[in-house]
Amino acid sequence: MNQSFGNNYYGQGYPAAQPGQYYSPVQGVYSYPYYAMQQKNTGGRSALICVLGAMAIVLTAFVLFGMSGGFVSPESERSGQMTNEFIKDTVKPASPSAGPDLNGPQISAKSIPDDKSEATTIASKVYEKAAPFIVCITSYKEGMDYTLDALSQGSGIIITDDGYIATNSHVVDDSTKTGVMITLSDNREFIGTIIGVDKKTDIAVIKIDASDLSAAEFADSDSLKVGQLAFALGNPGGSEFANSLTQGAISAVGRILSGGYVHYIQTDAAINPGNSGGALLNEHAQVIGMNTAKIAAVDYEGMGFAIPSDTVIDIVNKLIKYGYVNDRVKLGISGKSCTLYMSKANNVPRGVLITRIDSDSSLSGTDVRVNDIITAVNGVDISSMEDMIVELDKYKPDDRITVSVYRKNKESKDGKKFDVSVTLKADKD
Repeated sequence: MNQSFGNNYYGQGYPAAQPGQYYSPVQGVYSYPYYAMQQKNTGGRSALICVLGAMAIVLTAFVLFGMSGGFVSPESERSGQMTNEFIKDTVKPASPSAGPDLNGPQISAKSIPDDKSEATTIASKVYEKAAPFIVCITSYKEGMDYTLDALSQGSGIIITDDGYIATNSHVVDDSTKTGVMITLSDNREFIGTIIGVDKKTDIAVIKIDASDLSAAEFADSDSLKVGQLAFALGNPGGSEFANSLTQGAISAVGRILSGGYVHYIQTDAAINPGNSGGALLNEHAQVIGMNTAKIAAVDYEGMGFAIPSDTVIDIVNKLIKYGYVNDRVKLGISGKSCTLYMSKANNVPRGVLITRIDSDSSLSGTDVRVNDIITAVNGVDISSMEDMIVELDKYKPDDRITVSVYRKNKESKDGKKFDVSVTLKADKD
């Protein structure tokens, strides 16, 4: 509130009065006192004025005495409360007479309450337990000359106490020949050997010569529920921001981004370049996924993706044993999904449109051609490349299956439908 002072009136600003005038805040004007406007005063009136003045003095003293605590009503004595406490607008506020004091009071920080229900406490415990098994991976071009500039930096998860580390295949340039340097959370550095990579699931395994390491504990990703707490731990931006923890929730499960080999976990925990290969954790600091991708566009926010822990466990175990996924099969073709729009526009069934047949394809030597559409695998209808991959994943190398095919016929509206029997081959790519 804007305040100014003058003529004993507090709380409202106004200009100074002329000599002999006073200001009326009610009327908002200047005027001369009543007695100044009288031509004369009679003796009786003077006496009356004296009496009234004396009464005013007594009343003022009585009020001031009550305000100072000298007057207490009988009820207030019993209740312990003061009465007649009020502030007149003639009382001016005064600042305390104070200054620096060597013996003055001091403040200090208090310890943070140990409330286990607080989300911050959960996050702190997750970080404390998980940070030792997260590593920084620096990748170099093919060869072991670590004086060269690095290709990139990413994250990794220590999976055994004797130095096996899981990460993304793209972190090591999808190659077993890439040079890598591993930096632990305690800043120790090791040269790593890439045991195997799997580009289809974007998973790789590295080995360092170390022992007694802190290894991650994995949880069953099939039991995840949307809305669960999720923590991403890794190195966004590389070693400069090593072991950064972000917090969010499980936004969705079973997301398919491309290829169909992985059904991803979606999370809004912040994932940035350098987080790749790091851990997505639950509230118990168990790994529920491997952070691998995000949608980075102006209109998108908080859409990160992680490979489910069950997929990581399956692929990592095979890479450690064989250096590749030994039981994955392939048809040996390239193709694209025939969408509903493509199907209706071209009057063809949905399925996988073949764009290339490899020389070692299971379909080589059969009647199948490029531009044919695969509509079913062993009697199960498919409508996309992802559907076909899911069906093929049910079989092992050397299993024999039936593939249903449609070929558009320029002369016939119905086209040609036929089945071929093929032997599946191992996918060692």
